[in-house]
Amino acid sequence: MAASLKQLAAASGYSINTVSRALRDKSDVNPKTKEKIRTLASELGYVNNNVAKSLRTGKTNTIGVISADSSNPFFAEVILGIENTARQFGYHILLTNTEESPEREREAIKILLGKQVDGLLLMPVLQQYGNCDYLKSLSIPYIIVGRWLPGLEDHSVISDEYEKAKEATLYFIKNGHRDIVHLAGPSCVSSSVDRMAAFRDAHIETNTPLKEDMIIETKGHLEDGYHEVSSLIRSEKHISAIFAFNDLLALGALRALKENGIKVPKEVEVIGFDDLNFSKYLYLSLSSVSIPKKTMGNMAFRALLDHIENPKAPYTKKVLESRIVYRETTLVHEP
Repeated sequence: MAASLKQLAAASGYSINTVSRALRDKSDVNPKTKEKIRTLASELGYVNNNVAKSLRTGKTNTIGVISADSSNPFFAEVILGIENTARQFGYHILLTNTEESPEREREAIKILLGKQVDGLLLMPVLQQYGNCDYLKSLSIPYIIVGRWLPGLEDHSVISDEYEKAKEATLYFIKNGHRDIVHLAGPSCVSSSVDRMAAFRDAHIETNTPLKEDMIIETKGHLEDGYHEVSSLIRSEKHISAIFAFNDLLALGALRALKENGIKVPKEVEVIGFDDLNFSKYLYLSLSSVSIPKKTMGNMAFRALLDHIENPKAPYTKKVLESRIVYRETTLVHEP
């Protein structure tokens, strides 16, 4: 059984107050005394009482992180950036997942509030469930990571999604493609809305006919890319290029193309989005929009910490620059 503070004081020969101050690294405690107390604490298995500490400071040094899709490695990389930075500042995270459900999102917020977290980092969905108004009513700070909500855009840390999605689409159009499939993400996800808008606008601005039946909404999973592209091939739709909402959809699409003997990139060029860690190691390395995911997590935590320490500070939207990495699934690729 772990020793209590009282037992640690008795074993060390110092008062409870001295032991407590030594463990909190107070400057008025002799360094040799601190070292002796900490060594003894480790030997006796002493565990700091965070409840007592939070009552004393009004903070738990814990933040809530609400992820959207446990099957998508994009969120894992962002969360790694969050957690690494949080540890540098003495914070821990409590992680929940919503699977893009607004009901689970509201439930997760309530659970984390019950855990007395100091702030929230979340990847919410667009919906009419009232979560946006609920967030506005919170008394703790929150940052929206990789997404936006109407009226709360200033709370967001996002990438330049629209601009890079348009750049990817224009690449296809300028290379003569007219039968471009857009494997879109869920309509309840702001990044999907931005990328689809960019896809449409690129066609409009270049006076290129937009084929609505080539815009296919999916849940953003690997199997969706496979099934949708397989279906298009079976229906004998001509495909010359595929712009996927994310790398998972692109990977599924590549599998469908390979099974049907369609050569990439000679017959069909493919560009994904997110540039997941495995994308450059595929049998054909995937061209993709590279988002600095760990940097996004780092920036999101730092923004949240600023508001934890200064609750009256104004919120400001932060936009990270991404870039298209051209690899083996496009005719143009980097060496």
